[in-house]
Amino acid sequence: MSQNNPSDLSIEVEPFGPTPTDLDALSQRLLAHSQVKKLLKGAHYRVLSTIALETDDTRKGSAKPKPPDRVRTVIYDYSNHRSLLVTASLSRPDEITVEESGTQPAVTNEEFAEALRQLEGDQAIGPLMRGRHLRVYRPIPAVISEEMPDGRHRRLITVGLLSAEEHAPHEIVAVDLLENRVVRFPEHAPPGAAPGNRTLCGVPVDAGQPTANKGTAGQVWIRVKRGRKTLWRFLAVRPAASSGTNGSGIELRYVDYRGKRVLYRAHVPILNVKYDRDACGPYRDWQYQEGQIQATGQVVAPGFMLCNGKAQTIMDTGSDTGNFLGVGIYVAGSEVVLVSEMEAGWYRYVSEWRLAADGTIRPRFGFAAVESRCV
Repeated sequence: MSQNNPSDLSIEVEPFGPTPTDLDALSQRLLAHSQVKKLLKGAHYRVLSTIALETDDTRKGSAKPKPPDRVRTVIYDYSNHRSLLVTASLSRPDEITVEESGTQPAVTNEEFAEALRQLEGDQAIGPLMRGRHLRVYRPIPAVISEEMPDGRHRRLITVGLLSAEEHAPHEIVAVDLLENRVVRFPEHAPPGAAPGNRTLCGVPVDAGQPTANKGTAGQVWIRVKRGRKTLWRFLAVRPAASSGTNGSGIELRYVDYRGKRVLYRAHVPILNVKYDRDACGPYRDWQYQEGQIQATGQVVAPGFMLCNGKAQTIMDTGSDTGNFLGVGIYVAGSEVVLVSEMEAGWYRYVSEWRLAADGTIRPRFGFAAVESRCV
């Protein structure tokens, strides 16, 4: 797919690697594997993510890499309080390896939705939610490990509760999805997240718009040309599919300018949040949970839109709503721009790359927030 514009730059986009449909199909096949079925027999579990693992070829060379073939599915076993990491190949799906881990993986949209359903059944909180006296949001931390007598840890999903009354206490609770149990904290929030009753700041939170889970597929080759001459050629990865434990925003790989390799990888693998006098946090935030942006144009691959004009984020609109999940690509003057918005609890982050015709690379990172007493 290509697009021309008045600045005489043209953009060509080519999908790369497995699609979300490919990963979903493999995930279901792995669940039916005899080894996985034996490990999960009688357990309450959920597939949290299926991620395409990048290849190690052309790390320093100039050759075009091969599409990812190895895939890792993360399954959380609530009954046995463990994560199962199942690695397989798209070309040989019956040959698998399984690792067990006690670490807490990323919380999914489906887990948070189930936590809300359980909260609605709580005798104290449920009536307030149904009567719209409480607004809910995804807080930080997103998940809590509750230590058990045998040393294992229960997985608890946190939910933020904002009262419609201006000066009412702000509360963060945790939900045990296995036992349908609500945990409330003495300080109205888990350690490190107690916001007190400070003034509510930030734009109004979205009306329940979906976000992209960790591992949602989406990679494309992008070629920027002026006439017949190729200026830029690189692989772009959407935040939901980016590398690193907690994601890394829009990730660029194999970046060539006028046929010369200038970068192997460009991303933001670590994002820490430090508060003045440690009022909240500090936090290690995540950069894979895409939020909605405002954009018009043509969707050219999963998570990528070739836009007719500027793609707008919360920093442009002052709104936490949009119409597209993923990366907007457009031309601004002599630059090609890639932009996406990410959510982490009450934070909103903007990942942006600007690549100019003269070879200049201008990375940009934006910070915003929705209503909270921690911001």
